[in-house]
Amino acid sequence: MLYLKSSLVGIGGAIVAASLWIVVTFVLPIVMPMLVNQMLGRGGASGASITSDSILLAALIGFIAAAGWGLRRFRVVH
Repeated sequence: MLYLKSSLVGIGGAIVAASLWIVVTFVLPIVMPMLVNQMLGRGGASGASITSDSILLAALIGFIAAAGWGLRRFRVVH
């Protein structure tokens, strides 16, 4: 049961880490320059690219970190 709970926490951590990685590396580089250009009254364009390898790496790191935390958190010490 300990490993099942830790795996579920790890999956949640992987989803959060991958989502955060997508926002930081893809959405922010597009939105921020457009927002600054709109505030300054200038035109312009922005672009970004992201690969599935980097998203997978972020998800793997998030899973390992969250599952490790879950193992320590749910371990019963008598």
